[in-house]
Amino acid sequence: MRRSISLGIILAAFHLSTFAQNDKVINFLFPVKTDGIENKVTSVFGESRGDHFHNGMDIASTGEPVLAMAEGKILYSRFGEDDPFGEEFGTGNSVWLDHGNGTYSSYYHLKDGRLPGLLEERLVAGGEKIAYTGNTGHSSGAHLHFVLLKDFGKTIQDPMKVLPIVEDENPPVIGNLLIHQDEYKYSQVNDGDNINISRAFPVTVGIQDAGKKSGQRRGVSQIQVSLNGQLLKKASFSNLHYEKGEWKNSEGFPFSDLYFKDQYLVGNLDFRNGENVIKVLAWDFRQNLSEKTFTFYVNRIR
Repeated sequence: MRRSISLGIILAAFHLSTFAQNDKVINFLFPVKTDGIENKVTSVFGESRGDHFHNGMDIASTGEPVLAMAEGKILYSRFGEDDPFGEEFGTGNSVWLDHGNGTYSSYYHLKDGRLPGLLEERLVAGGEKIAYTGNTGHSSGAHLHFVLLKDFGKTIQDPMKVLPIVEDENPPVIGNLLIHQDEYKYSQVNDGDNINISRAFPVTVGIQDAGKKSGQRRGVSQIQVSLNGQLLKKASFSNLHYEKGEWKNSEGFPFSDLYFKDQYLVGNLDFRNGENVIKVLAWDFRQNLSEKTFTFYVNRIR
């Protein structure tokens, strides 16, 4: 919650930024100077964070240089040493840059100690060192969380859409199909199962993308779900926009329509008596595709 409040304050304060070059083409660089980037991308854009979308990208890193993604004006920097504010428990130490045309980038969880020149109103070059990776704020391990914003903060974009390619030939893994009876109780549905059901319940599916490093549990960039041959949902995670008090994805789905209990929400489904078929397709950020079909048999009870 505190991160959302901080984001709103920063965007309101800098909406009238004067750094604008309408004919400028921005070439974005990876914001961490590190080796083996394909093994260090631990979280991607649009994942579930319990009650909100993950609004950026995470790279595991400790004490490595953080680089400006592109040329930009120093918009804002916030470090725990700044009296009287104290530590920011959400983003931790952070730096914001204005790249022109309403495009901003922000860098969170930075190591303590602001580098010289970050309080000046000046341009930094693309690739210039602006901080070091750390573990400040709400962070469970040293990493850089960075965010890319468009339209003066009204849109948040998946950074993978504009960064150099991260190698990944492995498709995501589609896991269990779950029927949730209540907040804490659920039943797993396997292919070929027979189930008794009385009414509509939330149905979710687990999907994870490990990439090139086994054990990672990243989200996916697009899902598509059908029930008995009819399309239920097609949703992507390429950008988020703010509408009517909440963030929504490209197709206009809010968080609550896409996730339930940290799983991808298929829907609140009222299955027909007899055979039912759910087909799930999932694409990762490199457009590797997985698909899985669940065929099960329902006995409607009253």
